Amino acid sequence: MKYLVLFMLFIASINSYSQKEGQIFCDGDPSEDYFSLLDSKKYIVWQNTYYTEEKIGEKEVNKTIYSEYSQTWETGQVVHVLLRDHKGTVYQYEEELNKETVRLPKKVKKGKTWKTADGLVTYEIVSLTGELKTPVCDYKNLLVLKSTFQNGVFVFYYQKGYGYIGATKDDVLISFVIPRLPDELLKKS
Repeated sequence: MKYLVLFMLFIASINSYSQKEGQIFCDGDPSEDYFSLLDSKKYIVWQNTYYTEEKIGEKEVNKTIYSEYSQTWETGQVVHVLLRDHKGTVYQYEEELNKETVRLPKKVKKGKTWKTADGLVTYEIVSLTGELKTPVCDYKNLLVLKSTFQNGVFVFYYQKGYGYIGATKDDVLISFVIPRLPDELLKKS
């Protein structure tokens, strides 16, 4: 909880930051896709903790090349995610299944549904004009993805030219991106 308070104090002092040349943090890039495989580092608050996400290279699996991302949590735990873009569809490789799951189809339209490779999660695009208010930004024109897991329904929000920007559960904000971590937290990393 104390870290969430630190995040809120830090975020209150933010005016605007750029993530990549020509992009203002809160505005994204409307000429890009909703799920861009960016090389930039992202900082993500998730409930009462945080993680950083960055591309660390490429990895070949079953003769297919994936972009490899590391998600380094506040605790030091590192999770690796393998993603690839094939003709506009973003796939995630599921190591335990030795299969791919569609993370986001090329043709995004309201009402589009699909399941993960194991059939345990159902995704549905519920809007392309969604809005999300976070302590950092008031986002508009978002892709809103309802994700039905065994432990509940989560709603994920994606911005063109930036990708994932936040999540809610039961209409409560549980995750959001921030432009950088406060210095106090960086010293712990």
